[in-house]
Amino acid sequence: MSMLKELPCSLKEKESFSRQDFARAMVSEYGMTGPQVSYDLKKRLDQGILVRSGWGRYSFPGKQIYKHQYSNSAIDVVKTILDEYDGLDFQVFELTQLNDFINHQVAHNTIFVMIENEMLDYVFDTLWKAYPGKVLLKPKADLYYRYKQDDEIVVGRLPSETPKGIDEPWMCRLEKILVDVFTDKLISAIVPEGEKEGIIDGAFKDYMIDQNTMIRYARRKGTERKMMEILHEYKKVIDRDLKRELF
Repeated sequence: MSMLKELPCSLKEKESFSRQDFARAMVSEYGMTGPQVSYDLKKRLDQGILVRSGWGRYSFPGKQIYKHQYSNSAIDVVKTILDEYDGLDFQVFELTQLNDFINHQVAHNTIFVMIENEMLDYVFDTLWKAYPGKVLLKPKADLYYRYKQDDEIVVGRLPSETPKGIDEPWMCRLEKILVDVFTDKLISAIVPEGEKEGIIDGAFKDYMIDQNTMIRYARRKGTERKMMEILHEYKKVIDRDLKRELF
């Protein structure tokens, strides 16, 4: 059995990379063919040299891949949507997910349901009928606090090309959470400023973060530069190619 070749430096410098990144690097460095690239990648996954860190993304083992055990209330909302809309593109984030990172624990949960734009009003109507009096559509902060209650459901728009969850497409990835905590008008207003540094520190310390995925999502929201500046401010690693684009 031939020994696997050393991974090119262009891959070692990345916290995570796509299958296309892997193929380009191996073809450039070793002149591999497509089948050779596929075989090489499979062997590295089988041997634990690389691990899957998302949909078509790979990382080196070490830090944990972020996963959240959703509350029964959130799961019930997900089932309500899936029963009515097969194949719908949506994601769910609940405020208690931040309890993994903050000092003052969230006591009253809010379930944020982000829906593809064309179906937003339809899903809102469905949820309003299923949970009367507990659903808000794209509220501003003052309206959110006026009607705040346990397991309140906030419905908003899902930006196109939002990264899908690792286990289920509707699950919210940590990269998306970090962008929303700092740039989403409502979520950033809800999260106390004093907790934000702890959130980003804890996320980068304990979990694998795909900064390319994070910045692509921020780009879809029109907040790319702001997120890059935040990463720079908190002295977090910034992918060299991304850094070159904006700094």
